Amino acid sequence: MKTIKLLTALACAIAFTSVSAQAESCCDKAKKASKECEHKCCQAAAKEKKVCEKCNPKKDGDKK
Repeated sequence: MKTIKLLTALACAIAFTSVSAQAESCCDKAKKASKECEHKCCQAAAKEKKVCEKCNPKKDGDKK
């Protein structure tokens, strides 16, 4: 029984970790590396002082 609980806890930890890693956009990853995003769509949006909607889709909590 302890093995089942341990495996369940491990599976949940892995699931939460993978979800948080997927939440980062390409722009966030580039910013962490102190670089600019290399996607053409993101560069074009940055010139217009906007955020690329394709790579940074609005989340449910966003009101704008």
